[in-house]
Amino acid sequence: MMHYIFGALILIVIIMNQLRERPMTGKLYRLPILLLISASYAVSKMPVVSVGDWVILSFGLFFAFGIGLIQGRYTHLTNRDGVWYVAGSTLAILVWIVSIPIKYGLSFVELSGLHLHPHLSGPSSYIIYLFSISGLLLGKVTMLMLRHPTLVKKMGKNEQKLRQLRAAR
Repeated sequence: MMHYIFGALILIVIIMNQLRERPMTGKLYRLPILLLISASYAVSKMPVVSVGDWVILSFGLFFAFGIGLIQGRYTHLTNRDGVWYVAGSTLAILVWIVSIPIKYGLSFVELSGLHLHPHLSGPSSYIIYLFSISGLLLGKVTMLMLRHPTLVKKMGKNEQKLRQLRAAR
């Protein structure tokens, strides 16, 4: 019972964090790249990485990238006092929630149908999540950049404006 309560609280925090407005900074595109590099480094340190592991990692990355593209389509950009903010939407959260059982179902079919025997389990299973999270974030930032091609310039100016506002306080 306690697991359900704890899980529900985590889900509520994640949803609230997705809906919250955040200043648009370079973290938007640096974080997923750092996650991917970190996950790749972790894989390189594994004693055995099977073909099944690579299939699962690749699938997780590309599936999450596609979901991130959809989420990025429904991510809101607003400008207040010369500062750009990024905020999720309920539709983006619904896309994310619906994608979770689909991903697990496809992973099950992938493992049982292709008879793959991955070694990324137990303590090393976090690597799969890092690949998926980086794919999701990369997809979201890619869609934002496709929707707003001047986004990179805006990020630099936004970071300068945020520093000015913080210094004025």
